[in-house]
Amino acid sequence: FFFFFFFKQKTAYEIMPSLVGSEMCIRDRYQRRVHGIPMMKHLRLDTKKMMFLQLDIMEKFRPLTYKYPSLVSAARTFMETSKTLDIPLMMIEASKRTMGETAKEILEVKHPKVVQFEKTCFSCLDNPAIHTAIKQMNPKDIVLYGMEAHACVLFTTLDLLKEGYNVHLVVDGISCINKLDRSVALSRMGAAGATFTTSETVLLDIAKDSTSLSFKPVSYTHLTLPTSDLV
Repeated sequence: FFFFFFFKQKTAYEIMPSLVGSEMCIRDRYQRRVHGIPMMKHLRLDTKKMMFLQLDIMEKFRPLTYKYPSLVSAARTFMETSKTLDIPLMMIEASKRTMGETAKEILEVKHPKVVQFEKTCFSCLDNPAIHTAIKQMNPKDIVLYGMEAHACVLFTTLDLLKEGYNVHLVVDGISCINKLDRSVALSRMGAAGATFTTSETVLLDIAKDSTSLSFKPVSYTHLTLPTSDLV
């Protein structure tokens, strides 16, 4: 005798505990649609309504962080771009008493208009002074990079998305000590509605056209810095 048992097939969304990485991203996007939560639009940068937000690229993290030179390269690129094209840039530093200074290669770019804050909280928006300063800058698009991916970058991104900003995460400019933490954090931020990009893509989006006045300086800035293999 043959016995046939029929089981209701489970979907990925019912196997919640076993989902990781991209599967979590798919699940979360599905749930947002089901519950009527609007998805963020993945738009191009509005150069008149954008800002750079650099988080905690501190010297003390250098020997511990996965692909630290890539973060420094991206940050220096944006520091130069901000200075050349007069795009607002906010540099956030973790407690300098314990973490030291920002990476020296970034500070070598003397940018008089950088808005600088020191914080101890994980999300920048939990610091009233930083929160107020971002509101006063009134950006639509925020190009965000720094560390650590699963802490300050993650929680700041989630809070910015909640307030309606378009957050563009520079993948070659985001890292942390543990590679797994970085991978899961990126998946979670993507599922929440952030846009993934790279430092070169940001520069090209700012320039818009190879004949524009901004193309030459931003392309030169990027080409003179080391390339990244951080993915």
